[in-house]
Amino acid sequence: MIRAASLGDRDALRRAERHALRVAQEATASVPAYGRFLRRAGYDARRLRSFADFCALPVMDKASYLQPFSLAERCRSGDLARSYVVITSSGTGGPATLWPRYPEQEGPTVAGVRTMLQEHFRIHDRWTLMVIAAAMGPWAFGTGMTLVAQRIFSDPDVRGTVVTPGLNQDEALRFVDQLARHYDQTILVGYPTLLPPLLEAGERQGIAWRTLDASAVAAGEPASEAQRERIAEYLGKDPERLQGFVSVYGASEVAGTIGYETRLCLLLRRLCARAPALAEALFGTAIMPSLVQYNPLSHFLEVVDGEVLLTMRGAVPLIRYNTHDRGGLLSYEEVLSTCRAQGYDLQEELRARGCDPSDLRPWPLLFVQGRSDAITVHSVNVYLEEVAHALEQPALRATNTGNFEVSVTSSPQGLVTIHVLVELREGVACDDGLPALYQQRVLAGLVEISPRFRATYEASRERTALKAELVPYGTLQGRGPKQQRVLLPHEAG
Repeated sequence: MIRAASLGDRDALRRAERHALRVAQEATASVPAYGRFLRRAGYDARRLRSFADFCALPVMDKASYLQPFSLAERCRSGDLARSYVVITSSGTGGPATLWPRYPEQEGPTVAGVRTMLQEHFRIHDRWTLMVIAAAMGPWAFGTGMTLVAQRIFSDPDVRGTVVTPGLNQDEALRFVDQLARHYDQTILVGYPTLLPPLLEAGERQGIAWRTLDASAVAAGEPASEAQRERIAEYLGKDPERLQGFVSVYGASEVAGTIGYETRLCLLLRRLCARAPALAEALFGTAIMPSLVQYNPLSHFLEVVDGEVLLTMRGAVPLIRYNTHDRGGLLSYEEVLSTCRAQGYDLQEELRARGCDPSDLRPWPLLFVQGRSDAITVHSVNVYLEEVAHALEQPALRATNTGNFEVSVTSSPQGLVTIHVLVELREGVACDDGLPALYQQRVLAGLVEISPRFRATYEASRERTALKAELVPYGTLQGRGPKQQRVLLPHEAG
């Protein structure tokens, strides 16, 4: 089933559809790799004249499009050298994927982040210190946020400073200790599982977060309401008043944000935390997914077979690109009507929290429940093929069938546990030492194969664990054709 987003009215939806069609038409004319990709799929680019034709375009992903074609071929007009920066995303057992960016891409990205910072932190009125406590170097989130923040704070209408300690906790706290008291507010930018240890370490060093009017912006992995409440408690903020902590949803492919938690999203999360029936009505499960609003004129999203497709213009245009994020789309009107049916007036709920109902944006909403090909550990994707590689080590492959399920859980304290359910070979018994061997070897295998996971694990070793559970032969084979799969939170539960 295909379901596209709406902006809130039929005319706006048509504008978004026309924009997506133009992006695809431009790609067929100017991107060498895309023309070859369509010919291989048997699609005649000359028939691409309507949005219905757009919906018939083949879906691309890393395996079908990024890997077979060179980076230059995937650029508009094959012009790689026109990019002013190249950022990377995590690899899937091989080299990381490179994402060049043209200068004209930055306008919408900067505008989106600036809107988010103004909505939640009033950066036009307050002097701001932003501390980027996320992986730096070529990686998309930390480096992308730094580039955007530098652009925003260089505007004469905005007074702010950005510092980049990365994952070095001591450096982050040194910046806060020496600089934060000179600003009206401090914004910590990081990952939901690594922010609590940073805040706790700051308290031990005597940093009074509440007096600094500190807040947090997080990305890279989903945040539970328990994590939000714990972070807000350190900061002295009240989640019920929709303050103190905001998540953004992005992708390496855009090196920035696709959407962010508006006040509407924060309100819905608080309501769903108290009313599982509302969450089930909106998302089909009582477990709260990640939830953001986005502008479909910047990023056109669809959901096909439960997975999110992205269309966007950039140095490397993406047309119906499968992110392999599992989720869905809701129009603004759908959310309002569903909430009314459940007995909630969202405007009244906002007023009760001291917020202005006029802040509601009629943008569509994207909810994400996880990935179909990976789990996320401290913002790093651990892919199915990487787990499979770890299970193929000589010390393990003689005892397992290669069938497994993987999931991840995180605690409010920031402890992340990777759960791997492994099927044993026929005739193999699980002795007392075998689970411990699997836990040791699989973790070591992931550290070896993934440079980005290795760097993150070394920075958060005491907050990362792996638990292996071994099941008898035939347990997973009977569950269907997907014998290697990622479990969503509600499935794992």
